[in-house]
Amino acid sequence: MRAAVLAYGYNGGKDWTVLKTACARLGLRLRRVRQEELGQPVGAFFGLSAYRAEPEPQDSLPGRMLVMGGLTGPQMDAFLSALKTARAGESLKAILTEHNAAWDGNTLYHALAQEQQEMEAKSAP
Repeated sequence: MRAAVLAYGYNGGKDWTVLKTACARLGLRLRRVRQEELGQPVGAFFGLSAYRAEPEPQDSLPGRMLVMGGLTGPQMDAFLSALKTARAGESLKAILTEHNAAWDGNTLYHALAQEQQEMEAKSAP
C-alpha cells in the first residue's frame, strides 16, 4: 500500500493548501473524500476492500477528519509536524487499521469524536 492521506470535510482554502503541500513534500498521496463517498469503506480508498456499488446515503460530517495509511513513523511525524507548524485547522485524525478499514467515513468520524470526548472527560479536573 502506497502511503496516503484521506481528507474528509475539506473544501479548499488554506488548510487544503497546507495538506497538499505537506503531502507533496513527503511523497504522500492525498485524496479528498467527497460527500457522496462517505458511505464507502475507508479501506476501499487504500485498495484493501471493494468499493460499494450503492453505498448508503450519509449525512455530512460535522467536522473534518484525516485518515493516514501506509505511512512510516518518520513520515507520520513529519506530516503531523507540518500541519502543526502551518497552524492547520482542527481535524480528527486516524491511522488505518484492520479494524477500521471496513468502517465508512461517518462511522469512523463518530468513533473518533467519542474517543476524543472520553479522553477530554478523563483529563478534566
